[in-house]
Amino acid sequence: MRRPILLLALCSAVGAAPAAAITIKAYNSYGGAPYVEGRRGLAPELVAYVNRKLGGRHTLELVSLPRRDLNQLMEAPGGFHGVALFLAPVFIGDVPQKRFHWSPPFLDDSNVVVSRVENPVRYEGPASLVGFRFAGIYGNRYPGIDEYVGKGIARSNAADAITNLRRLSKGEADFTVMPLSSFRYLKRQMDKEKLPVGQLHVGDKPFNQFGRHFVLGKGEPELAQELDRIAAAMPCDREWRRIAQRYHFTLAEGCR
Repeated sequence: MRRPILLLALCSAVGAAPAAAITIKAYNSYGGAPYVEGRRGLAPELVAYVNRKLGGRHTLELVSLPRRDLNQLMEAPGGFHGVALFLAPVFIGDVPQKRFHWSPPFLDDSNVVVSRVENPVRYEGPASLVGFRFAGIYGNRYPGIDEYVGKGIARSNAADAITNLRRLSKGEADFTVMPLSSFRYLKRQMDKEKLPVGQLHVGDKPFNQFGRHFVLGKGEPELAQELDRIAAAMPCDREWRRIAQRYHFTLAEGCR
């Protein structure tokens, strides 16, 4: 009888072994600094941070890709599989938050209008941008600008924000719209390239304000619940606050 008992014990031990972590692709559609800088940047730091908090049931795997490719994945007929990082509902036309699952925001940010001091673009609503050349990013949607493209606003595109700042400083465009956090961070790179930061004008009025979220399809309720829990705690989490501060994000006040 010893052999069956031993076999039963081995089967029980195997059955008790923890399940392997489920790998989920985490999509980052920001191609330049501060989100990706070689193997470093905010995107890989976010994924590493979240993986520490997930506790082994799921593991996020970072995939960086252009926004237009992410748009195609999220609009696929079979549904979206994975997690999109750093998005806001207005970016992908889901302001009612009906098409996807949106976590609580884990970062606060705003877009600002950047132009040249010699020809400042003073934003007072979409109509105030008519007559100017706009430098956008491939695949990005700009509600309030897109409606006027070809009707008074000329839009051209680049791969990332720093390229648009270079174009702006050369007079190849009149204005761009970009996150204020990114502009603050990119000042360092502009100084290295000896770009005339002092000749750039940042508008006083934000183009828009938003939170940055994790975005999932409707088919991952367990992961969505975990990411909701993590995102809700992040604004006051000391580890995350240190990471966000390195990348010049404004931090929530009133945290202990």
